[in-house]
Amino acid sequence: MAPPPTRRRTRGQYMSTERDRFQRIESIFNELSAMSADNPGAIESRLRQLAHEDPAIADEVRAMLQLDRSERNILDNPAIEIDPQELHEQPLPESIASYTPTRILGEGGMGIVYEAHQRDTNRRVALKIIRTRSIQDKVRKRFQREAQILAKLNHPGIATIYESGTAEDNRTPFVAMELVDGQPIHHYCRQQTPPIDHRVQLLVKVCRAVAYAHSIGIVHRDLKPANILVTTQGEPKVLDFGIAMDMQLDERTMITQTGQLLGTLQYMAPEQVDRTTNESSTRTDVYALGLIAFEILTGTSAHAGRDSSMYELVRSIRDDEPQTLGTHDRALKGDLETIIAKALSREPQRRYPDAGALADDLERYLNHKPIQARPPSTWYQLRKFSQRNPLLVGSVASIMLVLVVAIILIANALRIANIERAVAQQQQHAQELIAQFVTEDLFSSGSPDYGGDPDILLIDAMRQSSDKIPDRFENAPEAEAAISFTMGDQFRIMNDFEKAETHLRRSVELSKALPDLHIDLLLNRYNSLIDLYNDIDDLDTALSLVVEAEALMENHPELSDTIRIDTLVQHASLLYYTRDIENAARVFQQAVDLGEATNPQYNGTVDAATALAMVYTNLQRFDEAEAMHQKGIQMRLDTLGPDHPATLQAQDNYSIQLVYSKQYKEARELLLDILETRLRIFGPDHNKTYLTRVLVARTYLEEGNYAAAEPELVDATSGLSKLLGPDHRYTLVANSFVYRLYNEMGKPELAAQYAPPEPQATTAP
Repeated sequence: MAPPPTRRRTRGQYMSTERDRFQRIESIFNELSAMSADNPGAIESRLRQLAHEDPAIADEVRAMLQLDRSERNILDNPAIEIDPQELHEQPLPESIASYTPTRILGEGGMGIVYEAHQRDTNRRVALKIIRTRSIQDKVRKRFQREAQILAKLNHPGIATIYESGTAEDNRTPFVAMELVDGQPIHHYCRQQTPPIDHRVQLLVKVCRAVAYAHSIGIVHRDLKPANILVTTQGEPKVLDFGIAMDMQLDERTMITQTGQLLGTLQYMAPEQVDRTTNESSTRTDVYALGLIAFEILTGTSAHAGRDSSMYELVRSIRDDEPQTLGTHDRALKGDLETIIAKALSREPQRRYPDAGALADDLERYLNHKPIQARPPSTWYQLRKFSQRNPLLVGSVASIMLVLVVAIILIANALRIANIERAVAQQQQHAQELIAQFVTEDLFSSGSPDYGGDPDILLIDAMRQSSDKIPDRFENAPEAEAAISFTMGDQFRIMNDFEKAETHLRRSVELSKALPDLHIDLLLNRYNSLIDLYNDIDDLDTALSLVVEAEALMENHPELSDTIRIDTLVQHASLLYYTRDIENAARVFQQAVDLGEATNPQYNGTVDAATALAMVYTNLQRFDEAEAMHQKGIQMRLDTLGPDHPATLQAQDNYSIQLVYSKQYKEARELLLDILETRLRIFGPDHNKTYLTRVLVARTYLEEGNYAAAEPELVDATSGLSKLLGPDHRYTLVANSFVYRLYNEMGKPELAAQYAPPEPQATTAP
């Protein structure tokens, strides 16, 4: 008997199930947290029962209970002037060491902060002490560590420590520090309503102060608006390094245990709320600075609201992408939005490495210079979506399909807003039409309500909807040019070269006829069309387009350096493909020189460097090639991540260097890692997947292991021939290896089937 069909859950059912799960967790947490702490046996018994029913929920509730009962940090309250009437009335001590307390500034569960008068210097200070009843060894150690850390800090943007020690009773530790007369930075911005640039200037100063701490190995880990005061002179001061981590201390001396959440939850980074890692670094502070920036620029939080439950807030920080500035105020779109989005990347490796790098980019924004940050690539966003929704890869439900493609279209078609504000305004109408295209045409491809197929593949939905573009964008050439460019570029990536050519050609034709189109946009579309003809090995057409692009480049001195770099790379690549290696090296070098002089972190600069490394390999300048390969790969990993196609291509190229150096095993290990990633992302029937298989087989061929080389090489070569055609340069490269393989195996009749017109020994950069 056949099993019953599996019922497909809709997105609404999935969200309802998740919501029910969250509500159940919160209900059980409320139930157990209401139990008396004097009856831990009953609580543990309930948790064991829950673990038998649902271990995942039991783990979540246990973690929430641990967090709820963890000791409050003594320094949760900074040295801010607070109305004493709001605090518990209690007598002031007459004296603490050489200080006379004059009033209470703030207090927590374990400690208290006084304004005090230092008798021998006659100055006002903020005096922090531990309550006598709260003195435990770990509390005393944490307090002492704060004094050790603060003593290292000497910066005008950080509250100064004057003295630390123990009171006359030899039991009460204290820290005397600068009393800052000011207000929290978010209150200052709300009350004073300074212009955006002034707020960014404040952020730069805060970042410089935190960067100083980073430079001497200290991470704050509790940055929040309440810990940054703006003085009456308008200068920000960073306070409360009480849970800071000295990266120079041995890990065994760290008091904070893994899984214990220190810091204020609203401003924590994802790695801080993840109890399985709880790793903090300078990038953790960068994330907090991004949240602070978002709040003082928009007046709201980038995550769930402050009235959210604790669990919902933790879940939002851990699982949700932060909001972007432009969703709150269109005036904040562009470079500033891109900078803050980079600081708020959920993956630490995608953020700025430290507060100094964030400050540098903010200053570039203020000075109207090109920023280092780049919007997340379409590939990255699609990959992240696939990771969050693994069951939807290959076959997607209609509503999720719309979201996937919306990410693709809007990320690409609207990235033009980052070129300059005037261009962003010019494209507003185009953006609105593109949004209609996404919600109406793409939706209908995958929605049964509109006669669509809920199991439609992404590529098929794009094909169907792309046919509607001429009618949808009639009399709107700017919008049609933008959407045609975006769709064409995606079709190229997905190997639908016929559709890609149709749309990219249309985009360039429309763009050339638009009198007010920015030259950067036009050249960017030219370069994508050139990429297409490179991919399909129509080098004559590609070269003719390069000639047109370079003529435009010469006639437009206002063209950005980044587009000049891209165009030079295109020209050099064509020279390489036509085996004019010396001239390819010369033009690639021009692109590298321009990039390193103007924007060394730009992707095009890295493209040029990694391609030049491949050219050096072909010229057998191996020492120069080695250094450039390693540098290029590392820059790709740092800026794009390990799964980006450009990172994989750079590693492919380096494997060829390893083969030339007879390091066959090392080359194969690298290529097998690349192949695993390409199979996961592209699937088995992609030209790059086939090409990596060819390179793996080549390592066996070089070692004389014909039995391992033959099946892999023959199958991959057949795949390339079917996909790209027998005359494509990639197919010819693969043929040359099969030809060599069968000749070395003593099978000339088989070798003859693969005889290339001009045997080649490498692939393109």
